[in-house]
This record gives sequence, structure tokens and C-alpha cells, in this order.
Amino acid sequence: MEQDIMLELKGLGVDSSFISRNAKEFSRKYAKKFIAVHNNELITFGENFEEVLKKVVEMGLNPASVLIEYIPGSEEIILY
Repeated sequence: MEQDIMLELKGLGVDSSFISRNAKEFSRKYAKKFIAVHNNELITFGENFEEVLKKVVEMGLNPASVLIEYIPGSEEIILY
């Protein structure tokens, strides 16, 4: 079980890097939308988190293994 968790975390890290590498393109195409990335691939997008989550579940994927992120518009500031 611990190995499974570590593999999922590693996969999410890879997906996070994928988003960073494609940030300009994603900002241009998906501003003010949520995107879902799985295994270094953009698998879906939508207007809100719930819509994207529903699509992920409909694809038969475990939501815990999918990275869902909001892509801010150029005039938005995201504080972490």
C-alpha cells in the first residue's frame, strides 16, 4: 500500500511538471478553466472543478491519480 501511494505521488509530480512545461500554451487555451492531467497528458477541461471531476470519473479513472488544476486568466493573481 505504501508503494502504491508513493507511485501515485510520483505520477502527480510528473503531471505537475507537464503543466509547468506547457504553462504558456495552457494559459492561452484554457484561461479561467480547470484542466485534468494524467500520465503526462491533458485528458479533459471544464468551467469548474466539479465538471472536470465528473468527466474524470466517467472516464473510469481514480480521481486521486489525476491532477486537476485551475488555469488563471492573465488578470488574475493566485496566492498560495
